[in-house]
Amino acid sequence: MFINNFNIQEENKTKIIAEEISKICKKGDVLAISGSMGVGKTTFIKYFIQKITKAKSVPSPSYNIILPYESKYSTIFHMDAWRLKNHNEALSLGITEMFDDAIFLIEWAEKIKVILPTDCLKLLIKNIKNKKCIEIEGNEVWNKRFKNIKNYEKH
Repeated sequence: MFINNFNIQEENKTKIIAEEISKICKKGDVLAISGSMGVGKTTFIKYFIQKITKAKSVPSPSYNIILPYESKYSTIFHMDAWRLKNHNEALSLGITEMFDDAIFLIEWAEKIKVILPTDCLKLLIKNIKNKKCIEIEGNEVWNKRFKNIKNYEKH
């Protein structure tokens, strides 16, 4: 397992890291994105999706729960688990059956963590003492992929 921390104090840094991560993702990847309300989860996902699709607008799927996007290589699902009472509601949506055939970006992933794949990439966006960062945790496969990421600043 590896853990990286990236400084995303300015929104442009969020954009850079989201775009770089989008380049190393492939069908079957699940990104579990957590953080407090308003910390930047949707902003991160917006830049990720806009980098690899033609989407101009990427709204939060708070009410829809899941929104699909098409890229050249895969369907991308943007899910917001905020309104779900528990992981059983997510299961009833059939999301686990969709994991293998798409890239899945899940906001408020901690609400459904018991059904997430063990090899998902975990992203925690946090603001500590007015310093915004993203903590990224993944397995050895993710570690190898992250070695290809350029244009980021660790802190």
